[in-house]
Amino acid sequence: MWILALCAALLVAGGASDARKKPKKPKTPNLKEWIQGPVRYIARKIEVEEYKRLPTDADRILYIERFWAKRDPHQQTMTNEARQVFWERVREANELFLDSARDGWFTDRGKIHILYGPPNEIQEDLEFRSDAATSTGGIIRWIYDSRVAGRRDVNPVTVVPFVRGAGGEYRVSFDPKLSSLFFDARPLEAKGANPVDRWKEVAGAPGRTEMSVMLDLGKLQEVPPQAQILLERIETQETYVAHGVDVRFDRFGHPDHSDQWLVSFSVDISRTAGREPPAVIARVNPAGALRGDGGKVPGQRVLDEASFKIADSGDKRVAQARLWLSPGDYEATVIVADPDTAQTGLLRESLKLGPLTDRFRFSDVVLAEELHSHRYRALTSYDEPYTIGPFRVIPRFTNTFQPGETLQLFYEVYEAAMPVSVSYQVQGRETNGEWVDLGAPARQTQEHRSQAWELPTSERWPLGDYRVRVDVMDADGKLISTDVPFELAEAVQADDEGSD
Repeated sequence: MWILALCAALLVAGGASDARKKPKKPKTPNLKEWIQGPVRYIARKIEVEEYKRLPTDADRILYIERFWAKRDPHQQTMTNEARQVFWERVREANELFLDSARDGWFTDRGKIHILYGPPNEIQEDLEFRSDAATSTGGIIRWIYDSRVAGRRDVNPVTVVPFVRGAGGEYRVSFDPKLSSLFFDARPLEAKGANPVDRWKEVAGAPGRTEMSVMLDLGKLQEVPPQAQILLERIETQETYVAHGVDVRFDRFGHPDHSDQWLVSFSVDISRTAGREPPAVIARVNPAGALRGDGGKVPGQRVLDEASFKIADSGDKRVAQARLWLSPGDYEATVIVADPDTAQTGLLRESLKLGPLTDRFRFSDVVLAEELHSHRYRALTSYDEPYTIGPFRVIPRFTNTFQPGETLQLFYEVYEAAMPVSVSYQVQGRETNGEWVDLGAPARQTQEHRSQAWELPTSERWPLGDYRVRVDVMDADGKLISTDVPFELAEAVQADDEGSD
């Protein structure tokens, strides 16, 4: 019997030895589920939707590479630091947070660790019991003693409390007492406790409510605001700036917002024509505004990548976004981050918006690269980029034309009694500086506040300065006028892009 048992044991041992020698077949990753993994914490909603629509693994692999390329802070280097740090934190989360049946990255502590890294200080009390019915005892508090990831929308010192639940897993608590800087896990009835300390433990820091805690911790569990971080990084490190940026700020009225200006932010990105479009981001602050206690400027507005719509017109490429702004003085910052060349453009400029009155007046006049009326009334809009009322308008960034080009201009008139009579008089500038009329004015009658006009120039026209004198008279006899200057010049050979 023992011989048979010995043989059986040897067979089992031999089988186990053979099994150890055979390497396990690596598990084939399911790329469909990639977007449901840790990257869910940093992926934008539109990226999740796009990824789910991809039909093949080949498409998914390409998308994943583009996903990380857009987040690479130093594209001129071989290493993608953002990707490397992210997956290193995922690995750390899986190794550190083992109190759940789920992977460490999927826990509350794992999520905060991945997004913001380790805290500056950790406080732990295994005997503490919170007021929550599911608490089984134990609290861990992470303290970040500076604004995490440069966030300006959370407190300068942030405390994130985790309470152990019935399953043994630590979960984020929204109890304001637990996130107070004055919190002490010692029981209130502890002998010799200072009455002031006991009051602070109960009341928490002044102004800290459950709602404010939920807002702070809720923000910590959101994807960090990439637009704000990029703006601050480039503003504070001028070495990122490689070229200037041409920007137009055009002011119009909005039929549903009579107390605000509709401002178009148009950015010339023609240098990227034919390549991957750049990221365009803008910020507008009230002039002279100071940061609040939380670091945020009251009234600040940020236009992220999703706000800008890109249009191509021949060899011209434009990015445009819209904002409604109340009258006043503002400071605008615009950045253009080009992923292909790793170059960044920066513009800071003052933006003045005068008072809105009920007087007969013009909008800004736009010289257009492309101008046409929409075929269908349903396309009329004041909210969609490049559309003003019934017209599509792609602006140009220079008033210099070559002889033979067509000048196109667009504007609106407000508070006019319709119909309006419009006159366009072309004038040329003499060598002595005087302006003289060139031919008879073009006249037309209009029933709409949106006005468009074009002027074909001729190759026989002499080079020099010109202007169009625009006179608009409404049905009540009120007259307003403006001049639109332009120049005829010879074509200039563009510099090679490599000389930027």
